[in-house]
Amino acid sequence: MMYNYSYFSVEMSAEAFASVNVPFSAVSVLLNIFFIYCMVVPQQGAEQLKDPLKVLLGSLIGCNIIIHSCSFLIVLTDFVLYKIFPNWFTSYVLHNLTLSVMMYTVMTIITSCYWRNVFYFCQIVPLQHSVFIWFKRNMRGLIRSALILSSIFCLFGMAVSAAYEIVIFNLYIAYNSSDDAMNALFNALQVKEIILVGFWIRVGIFLLSLCVMLSSSCAVVLYLWRHMKNMEDSGLISPSLQRRIKMTITGITMQVLLHFLCSDGLIIFQIITQYSDVDVDWNGNILCTIISLYSFGTTVNMMVGQSLFRQRAVHAWRKLLQSL
Repeated sequence: MMYNYSYFSVEMSAEAFASVNVPFSAVSVLLNIFFIYCMVVPQQGAEQLKDPLKVLLGSLIGCNIIIHSCSFLIVLTDFVLYKIFPNWFTSYVLHNLTLSVMMYTVMTIITSCYWRNVFYFCQIVPLQHSVFIWFKRNMRGLIRSALILSSIFCLFGMAVSAAYEIVIFNLYIAYNSSDDAMNALFNALQVKEIILVGFWIRVGIFLLSLCVMLSSSCAVVLYLWRHMKNMEDSGLISPSLQRRIKMTITGITMQVLLHFLCSDGLIIFQIITQYSDVDVDWNGNILCTIISLYSFGTTVNMMVGQSLFRQRAVHAWRKLLQSL
């Protein structure tokens, strides 16, 4: 955080960004590669994933790897590419494009997370209303359709952002003197109205996903908690089942907390950036760090909450200890 007598700015240096994101991204990429191995080479006798949960987990794993690869690319841009390209603006454009990819990729993660919670809701909570019963019967097609629509929107948003950055870059190159270049860039900001529409669409998606995540997760957690208490009172619950229920409740609660913090943080941060005169996060490093930490938290939560990954990790750890 820096303060100047002429203006107030909130920013994150390249060194601080690298020191925070590189360790988390390295661990997250390794964990997600481990998840891919667990899904491709399942252990004998282990739980087999079925659609649509398999599709949702695959979407989360792929998006997590993309986000943390983008974090590495930003560090590479800050410390290496700016020395290779003589024009600083080239590195600036690459940085903005990478940030755009991270922003739209995290939207796919958010979509997959709340649909996964909706899936758990339909599988765990007894459904009585005809709408929920219909939804459960058609859940596979609905989830696939939602993921396809989300991917189309994200690809369109990335394409618009890339087109905007290319326009800005070409204008900067065309007007080589600084004054003319800045005037051309300000004129090009008219294109930003398209970006603004995408911004408000993203805000709407974040708010909608937050409402769906909170409602479905609260219903599942309350049902599991009451069910566990009833079984404890009747003495019909085993310690292993009790641990699994508590692990499920913990995983859902952690994901809701992560989702709440990430969605609120992204919404507030983008509104401040769009409409405030304060110079906030001009290099995008704070926004990238929020996204990266949310992705890391989602990865850890998958390890803790998904029995297939957790049991495989415990098995691998025991084999490692035996070999030592």
